[in-house]
Amino acid sequence: MKPGLAALALFAAAPALADPAYYDVTGVAADDTLNVRAEPSASSADIGDLPHDATGIEVIATDPTGDWGRIVWQEGNGWIATRFLAAASPTTLPGTALPAALQCSGTEPFWSMRFSDTGAVYSDVAGTSLSLGFGGAAVAEGFASFPVALSHGAKGTGALSVVSTAMCSDGMSDRDYPYTVALVLHTGGAQRFLSGCCWLPLDVLEN
Repeated sequence: MKPGLAALALFAAAPALADPAYYDVTGVAADDTLNVRAEPSASSADIGDLPHDATGIEVIATDPTGDWGRIVWQEGNGWIATRFLAAASPTTLPGTALPAALQCSGTEPFWSMRFSDTGAVYSDVAGTSLSLGFGGAAVAEGFASFPVALSHGAKGTGALSVVSTAMCSDGMSDRDYPYTVALVLHTGGAQRFLSGCCWLPLDVLEN
């Protein structure tokens, strides 16, 4: 299965960004937390907290000093002090630099796809629910890591996702996401073309 020309044009026009980086919290006492700030400053509003042992934190950008890292947080973005972060190497999707638990979603229509190192689960607002096995990955010729095409399939159903590092907005919240995705879905004899954003969700309390 090949993506349509529209998908290829979308990624040709997308601005390239530095790849997101992944970290674990370090140097925070067991009875303390790492503050999430509204802006890259210790005097900025405290909008949440990360546990002292939080792992797999996706930093999508840093401030000019490098002292603060920007993360997806609740319905927007937040900042955490990089001096409390240690580089991490999360499990990746086979043949890619993408974290295995990548989450992608889109709006109008609303849909989501959660990946793992063995497959993906797709669902949408119409009630469609698909469990798809991992078929393979391919990085665009001439590029080191991105864009990357991920193929998934099940009997009578197939999906091709093209993921690129380009800042993405879902159009519904104040969040900025580190990846964009174009999804070509084949199911029930029909083909759908969807677009959206991807990120690595924080599996911690954010409220």
